[in-house]
Amino acid sequence: MLVAMSCLSSCAPVNCEQEALLPVFPKAGAAVADELETLNATDYPHLWEWLARLNKLRQELE
Repeated sequence: MLVAMSCLSSCAPVNCEQEALLPVFPKAGAAVADELETLNATDYPHLWEWLARLNKLRQELE
């Protein structure tokens, strides 16, 4: 029980000030689209799996 309580106490809610520390990513544009067109799926399987998951999430949210 003591171990469980010590783990729970380390879970602190995120406040608004911490959100400012998140990295800002640029919006994808034509340059990113062109680069994705040239990438081979066999060379970057994890990227394409991640993109497929993002696409599935986008479709579910629509």
